[in-house]
Amino acid sequence: MAKVRGTRCMGDGYEPHVDDIDGRLIYSLPVDSGHVSLSFEYVIEAGDLAVLLDDVYRRAVLHWVLHTKLQPTIISTAENISQADFRALLSEILHSPIDNVERLIQAVNRQHNIHLQHYIGLDLAQAR
Repeated sequence: MAKVRGTRCMGDGYEPHVDDIDGRLIYSLPVDSGHVSLSFEYVIEAGDLAVLLDDVYRRAVLHWVLHTKLQPTIISTAENISQADFRALLSEILHSPIDNVERLIQAVNRQHNIHLQHYIGLDLAQAR
């Protein structure tokens, strides 16, 4: 496991994690695509971290929606997800009504021909 650059606030091992680096909260997500493995990092706020720590379901949804959207950026010319794009996605997943979250999951399922509920369920089972 790579050395933590700050204080780990959430996550362990090869999973999404949040580190406090010089007073900035950084959400990091490792993403694999074939033989390529990258880690993506985005700034979050304390309120976002509070939801991630308190709501395992929304934490899992963020993990798999973001992973699914980032994976094509590794192997093709798909546009990267900017901090602003991430912020909009984060707000929808962590801070909107659960019905909006479920609609987003369905939209990602259709767009990427995937069944995110399976992967979300794996995260939920591991959290027990």
